[in-house]
Amino acid sequence: MGFLQDNGLDPKGLDAEAILKDFREDMGRGLAGEGPLPMLPAAFPLRGDLPRNCEIPAFDVGGTNIRSARIRFNAHGEPTVLNQLRGFMPGSRGPVDHATFYRILCDVLVPNVRAGESVGYCFSYPVDELGTLLFWTKGIQAPSVMGSNVMRDLEAALEERGLKDCTVCVLNDTVAALLAAYAHHADTQRAGYVGFILGTGSNTAYAETVERIVKAPGLPRGCHIPINCESGNFSRFPRSRFDERYEALSGNGRAQWERCISGVHLGPLGTEILHAAAEAGLFSPGVRDAVLARTFTNVELDGFCSGKMPDVLYCTAEEARTVRGLICPMYERAARFAAINIAAAALRSAEARDMRSGTIRVNADGSTFWKTASVPFVDLVRADLEALLSPRGFSFEIVRIDDAPLIGAALAVR
Repeated sequence: MGFLQDNGLDPKGLDAEAILKDFREDMGRGLAGEGPLPMLPAAFPLRGDLPRNCEIPAFDVGGTNIRSARIRFNAHGEPTVLNQLRGFMPGSRGPVDHATFYRILCDVLVPNVRAGESVGYCFSYPVDELGTLLFWTKGIQAPSVMGSNVMRDLEAALEERGLKDCTVCVLNDTVAALLAAYAHHADTQRAGYVGFILGTGSNTAYAETVERIVKAPGLPRGCHIPINCESGNFSRFPRSRFDERYEALSGNGRAQWERCISGVHLGPLGTEILHAAAEAGLFSPGVRDAVLARTFTNVELDGFCSGKMPDVLYCTAEEARTVRGLICPMYERAARFAAINIAAAALRSAEARDMRSGTIRVNADGSTFWKTASVPFVDLVRADLEALLSPRGFSFEIVRIDDAPLIGAALAVR
């Protein structure tokens, strides 16, 4: 056994089938209002058609950035993103109060909205079907916004800017990714559809039959409702001592799965691995002191291990190999967990559509998924997905849809 295995981090030793079974079970429990997965139904059912010959304002509030645009749909329902504007997410760089939060949002949104319009509001945080923010994720510091109705508050903030009679349709960013998956080559039907995001944070969405959403008996019968799984809250998986150390330092019991796979957490988690290795004497005294003196970001660790940022840590070639041997398995585990996460949603999506075989479309978004370079991340996800889905009769396609959160937000406004 090696240092990582002795401390419980062994991506090759994971029982993916057992974790997948528990994941699917917890999704079902969440639909009944039990367990750690919120499984939040959207406020609208899936629709079978696309908007045509119109423009819809859309707003994307993410973990690091906010974006607004106008989405133009042509006569065939094909979208074009117009006048995209950007800003930083309020609360991502330090605490903000309620008024400051909405002032920053409106600075980016107002130029793309006209009085009386409906706005598609892609909001990357857990809200219930009424638009109430349940809790913050991704380290956002805006405590006075928590527990408020983000849909109504944005409408009020727009009215204060002189944009009267606007209505806001709020949806999670992963639900937006799901809607974009349905719209992508809409003439080609699939056995199931999944929206998956792995960037600053991580989440999953799929569409469920209303009859299986036991906790929400008031939903209209006979339709499919997008489900924001808040899958980062899954908790039935083996944790290493590094995960436990990281949780003890900065955790609150939530988002334990997300803390193993998403960009905002992989840097600090990797730092815990390197600190433990330094304390165990795996580095020379100089490198040991340099490692213990700092916290690494995900970008730095991935850049160093991929060879793109060799100056992150000054050490010998042999010690650089040691660092890669410690950190790359963390990314490999993240890829395995991502595949299990996607497979769980893919199988539930197919079940909801009463499909026994076929191709499942996965719209994957996020920089951690697509840009991790220290390991062949997407290839690792594909390999595990193949192993999990193929024996069950399903194939899959992973698509990358540009501006999916904005397009999905616009699709929700109808």
